[in-house]
Amino acid sequence: MTETVVDGMTFNLRHLGMTLVDQPKGEDLSAAAVKRIVAMAKAGGKKPQKVSLKVSPQGIMLYDSLTNQLLDNISIYRISYCTADKLHDKVFAYISQNTLNGTLECHAYLCSKRTVGSSNDSGFDC
Repeated sequence: MTETVVDGMTFNLRHLGMTLVDQPKGEDLSAAAVKRIVAMAKAGGKKPQKVSLKVSPQGIMLYDSLTNQLLDNISIYRISYCTADKLHDKVFAYISQNTLNGTLECHAYLCSKRTVGSSNDSGFDC
């Protein structure tokens, strides 16, 4: 069974972390945010949480890989930017607006290989 773009595509990743940003998009902005997140993840000393990230035209759904518990459901309208980081070629990141307080957050994920970036081929600008 293959997943279609309409149904969404699921990726098994590790959540590296999140940092606040002051702009909704930008390559330099996201690169600096990813650099901070990667540094914090390395300094933390523990393995990042395994997650399943489902990307669809409706947005991003994030599940805990071990329990299958829904961790977050980000509407496409809250996502302002996504990228496969140029410096860290196995890192995928997106910027979204927090629904509770309106802050802009950059979330970064580690791929086992360059899988999420290849979703470009499926019509996603990530």
